[in-house]
Amino acid sequence: MRHDLQPRGVERLRAAMRPGWTRTVTVRRAAAAVLALLALLLAATSRRDGPTATVVAAAGELAPGGRLTSADVRTLMVPAGLVPADALRSPDDAVGRSVTGPVAPGEWLTSRRLLTDRTAAHVRPGSRLVPVTLSDAAVMDLLRPGDAVDVVAQLRSGNVAEPQVLAHDAIVAVAPGAPGGGPVATSTRARVAMLAMAEDEAHAVAAAALSSPLSVVFR
Repeated sequence: MRHDLQPRGVERLRAAMRPGWTRTVTVRRAAAAVLALLALLLAATSRRDGPTATVVAAAGELAPGGRLTSADVRTLMVPAGLVPADALRSPDDAVGRSVTGPVAPGEWLTSRRLLTDRTAAHVRPGSRLVPVTLSDAAVMDLLRPGDAVDVVAQLRSGNVAEPQVLAHDAIVAVAPGAPGGGPVATSTRARVAMLAMAEDEAHAVAAAALSSPLSVVFR
């Protein structure tokens, strides 16, 4: 008795119409490739058609205290709508100045992230920046970037509060209302100055500010 091992015509047609696992995977991969290609085309088209602007970014990790060189920065072309008003547009605007705090590689540089030329000349390498709110708000108007001050706090020992100098010869890095400083004071937000000082003094000032009003003495 002979067995016919060849599938009949109807069975062949059914097998062809039944998608196998390999065929399904192939179709999915092809669809994913097409979608990825369309996404790249759309991204390229949007970058080409939309307005762009030049910004200055950190070429590597930057630390406060040292003066920036041309090797520390690079320029990027980015969508114009994403660029803040105070962003630097030319490397010349950054070279010779110092950042107010650590900057990550690729981070855009703005005028608020850089010290003025006068301040950078006085800030010592390794300094730390401390935000300070003074007990006398009127004194904040007298602060200017580059000013040297002593920071004083009323520290309590038992029932007695005595003044103590926490930082000597601190440098005003950013002053409220000054160029590159913070926003104008409002009735709901305290005004803050940024002072540069040695690391141990910075820790003492930051800790004292949690429970004691601070004052400054101009040098």
